[in-house]
Amino acid sequence: MTGKARVLFGFLVLILAACSGWPGRSSPAEASQTTPPLPSVTATSAPTLPTPTPTDLPVAALDIEAAVDPGDAPLPTEAAMPEPTPTPAFCPFLSGRTESGTFRSAAMAEDVRYLVHLPPCYDWYPDRAYPVLYLFHGWPLDERHWDDLGIDEWSDDWVSRGLIGPFLIVLPGVSKDGLYVYSSGGAGSFEGFVIDELVPLMDATYRTVRAPAGRAVGGISRGGVWALEIAMRHTDVFAAVGGHSPALALNRPLPQYDPFLLAGTAATGLRYYLDAGDADWANAATIRLRDLLIELGGDVTYDVHPGGHVDELWSSSIPDYLSFYAAMWPGSHSALPTWSPPTPAAGTPVAP
Repeated sequence: MTGKARVLFGFLVLILAACSGWPGRSSPAEASQTTPPLPSVTATSAPTLPTPTPTDLPVAALDIEAAVDPGDAPLPTEAAMPEPTPTPAFCPFLSGRTESGTFRSAAMAEDVRYLVHLPPCYDWYPDRAYPVLYLFHGWPLDERHWDDLGIDEWSDDWVSRGLIGPFLIVLPGVSKDGLYVYSSGGAGSFEGFVIDELVPLMDATYRTVRAPAGRAVGGISRGGVWALEIAMRHTDVFAAVGGHSPALALNRPLPQYDPFLLAGTAATGLRYYLDAGDADWANAATIRLRDLLIELGGDVTYDVHPGGHVDELWSSSIPDYLSFYAAMWPGSHSALPTWSPPTPAAGTPVAP
């Protein structure tokens, strides 16, 4: 048999094997017949499992409506969440602001101007009551005297850095030719204006501490005499007073308004701060009042600053003044007492 014939013969053998099944292998039909069937599974009743209750599953995986029949038992109530702790207000301001106003004073018989400096973050604590520092200018100046000396900038800087607590600063300004100079006290004078008009106006307009412990008063030169006279006659209004180079040597008051005579009854009712310059004509009388108050048991702080009876002396002394006034007040906004609106008094001036 030739080679060609052998190839042809082998090809025929392959075709016959495909049709009849390859030796040693079953055809598909045979395989389906010879493969043993799988054993059947006998159906049995599944055991009854208890219905899960809310305590069986984590709350996050629990379908309350499917697990509990509303007709059988009340739905579980969600536990009350604790109230979050209030977060203290954060204020980013480093400076306060100054407001101004004018009103007609019956006591002074003139229009009186005033400035009110609010500390940084005053508006961020609407439920807090603030102490108030009243400062009187020298003669013949006006309500801008203390502002020009830098009282607001010093106060803002120290408050924002936490060196002292926040408070309001009130700066009234009156005529240089009126009762500020030509009177010595009483209802128809600068005293009457402060006690009967200015303090009630501030308490009605701003969130103030309406008690002596929340008020202090001070003044320069002529204003220093007024501060001493008013505070010593009204310990029910003020708790501290500062006489900064007070013009006691030039003062010619009626006896009932004289600080040297008032010391007999008011020496122990106030905190006193007295100061003057080492070249200041007001120093000698200031020392005399200091000695009298100490002799009578008064709480007196006395400083001698370098300089004369000039703005540079008082401007450079402001850190000492602020330290004295702020010492009796809370050291932060959050430590201030809670504020409640006052009941307006009859006849109280209304700010414009």
